[in-house]
Amino acid sequence: MTFLRQTGVQAVADGSVSDLLAHWIAEQLHYDDLARHERPRIGIMAASGILRDGGWPVYGGDAPTVHAILEAGGFPCLIPPLPFLEGYDPSYPLRDDHTFLLFFDVLWPVVRDLDGLIFSGGGDLSACLYGQQPHPQAGTPDVWRDMWERYLALLAWVLCIPTLGICRGMHLMNVALGGTLYQDLRTEWPKDHLPLVRHRHSGRVSSSTWVTHPVQLARPDSRLALAVKGRGELGRLALDAVLSMHHQAVETLAPGLEVAATAPDGVIEAFEETAPSRWWVGIQFHPEWSTQLHWVMGLFCSFIDASRAYSAIPREEIEPMRSEIRGWLRQRDEYLRALHLRAETAAFRADMPIIPIIRRASLFTRSSRKAE
Repeated sequence: MTFLRQTGVQAVADGSVSDLLAHWIAEQLHYDDLARHERPRIGIMAASGILRDGGWPVYGGDAPTVHAILEAGGFPCLIPPLPFLEGYDPSYPLRDDHTFLLFFDVLWPVVRDLDGLIFSGGGDLSACLYGQQPHPQAGTPDVWRDMWERYLALLAWVLCIPTLGICRGMHLMNVALGGTLYQDLRTEWPKDHLPLVRHRHSGRVSSSTWVTHPVQLARPDSRLALAVKGRGELGRLALDAVLSMHHQAVETLAPGLEVAATAPDGVIEAFEETAPSRWWVGIQFHPEWSTQLHWVMGLFCSFIDASRAYSAIPREEIEPMRSEIRGWLRQRDEYLRALHLRAETAAFRADMPIIPIIRRASLFTRSSRKAE
């Protein structure tokens, strides 16, 4: 890899591609003479759905999150989770090298040119992403979205792209790096832990059925604590009331992540990456619905500030490492395939059509009740 600017990258030349990039990007962020985008480009997944009038299939971004990005100073760039190979099992890129190469060639220019990435809320992740069998209370996964977001998260992590995950997005970020989830808090929460507070309305889930509870910040100097503090304010020890709507939660944190906030019952409400070169924050609650609150806009503005700084990274100097990054990503796929074997993947091969035509049974899905 040839860098246009003299760096100290030789110090980690024998390390992994992730260490190499983290070291180099940290150096680049210290230069003041690099051009930055006034409105950084923020990627956000545009989930598939059906337009009520006419029943048209559509892709759409989460509107409150899109508005929060724009209000904080960024420009939202919607990324549709396209069924890359129509009629094929969505996990096919994991198993077939040629399909993976085609998929990577689509993803790479999209992620490389982003300045930040947000993973918004949504339905349950496929349990196969973290080596477990689906729980009876788990919702039906959107497997193409799972596949796209997993690869996006891994590429964002290795490229040190500022990343914010909200609810499902937090789960995805943790799982992508090797963490696990409680698939249903009510039935899986350990009996020797504190009693659960309410994390979700008991009836039909909608935008008007939030529950609220406080969260305790783990450290006053964490990225999250500094972000919600805002400018010119005293530090916060807690957030008095956050909007909550989830039945799953982080169980085991992935390596390199640390707890940034907890609910009164001990449920992990936020985590962040420990490496200083990565702005990588996941939150369980939903600030995008409360942008009128000062601490909420402090959080989104902090993310946009990190993305604006990242926008100065010269992407042409990353391009020569494309093949090494692709190899690193394929190693993560091998790790996931090993999880499948340990989780007795035959249990996932029941008939559940994800798309109109299925040529191979998916490793990620099985018959399941509809998500509430």
